[in-house]
Amino acid sequence: MPVRVFSQGGNTAVPALVVLTLAFLLGWTVACRPVLPPPPVHSDMVFVPAGPFVMGSNTGREDERPPHQVDVHAFYIDRTEVTVADYARFLTWQGSLTACDGHLCADVHSENPQAHLEETPTGYRALPGWDDFPMTWVSWYGAAAYCKAQGKRLPTEAEWEKAARGTDGRAYPWGNEYDEGRANAGHRYSGPTRVGMFPAGASPYGALDMAGNVWEWVADWYAPYPGSTYSSPFFGKYKVVRGGSWNHPVVDARTTARDIAHPARRLRVVGFRCVWSSDHR
Repeated sequence: MPVRVFSQGGNTAVPALVVLTLAFLLGWTVACRPVLPPPPVHSDMVFVPAGPFVMGSNTGREDERPPHQVDVHAFYIDRTEVTVADYARFLTWQGSLTACDGHLCADVHSENPQAHLEETPTGYRALPGWDDFPMTWVSWYGAAAYCKAQGKRLPTEAEWEKAARGTDGRAYPWGNEYDEGRANAGHRYSGPTRVGMFPAGASPYGALDMAGNVWEWVADWYAPYPGSTYSSPFFGKYKVVRGGSWNHPVVDARTTARDIAHPARRLRVVGFRCVWSSDHR
């Protein structure tokens, strides 16, 4: 039976071929203007637009060189680091400490007195007073499993750096000069602070705590930058962490600073945040 579309008057028929042609053209136009959908409604994330930025630095350590242009897709990144309470809910849902790609996800207080996560008869919870602190003592596998369970993933190293510094090449999320009032770094405190405590230290896109507080796992294996002559026995064996910590010098809080950790290790100075993008790349 021929398809017909009627006008408001009810007596004007349009051939099906015309309808299908219009639909095709409309779909083609929309396809040429892809729009990144909003992040999951449960997420507190900030938007980082697509486009190039300069990654790396000529004034940093050898593994930060050379500066090179990277073009990234649009994505959303968590405004703050994942908290102990966030991770406790995930572990309770998952039901196991060892179901993170066959590795231990994180340490609990009964096994590691410095960890802020405890097991209960009904699951897991943050120790009293630690709900809003960044989740640490978590392996790379544990961080990746958490992000996957949220429909997200760990950021690539390039995504993390662009979210932290923007496109103007700044050394810190807020500018080129370190300001101790904007971050928890350089032993300012004796431990991590609650996430989001330094709003003046926000990145150009509104992400918080990207300088100091705790290092953050990213997706990438440690590798040289394009054009680099630097070599390391740790290339391909360790994962990259970014952002510095409360227990490290302020130079490590620079947006281009890189450090590494074995993906199975759980450390008191390493946490993470997640990203979401429409292409999941």
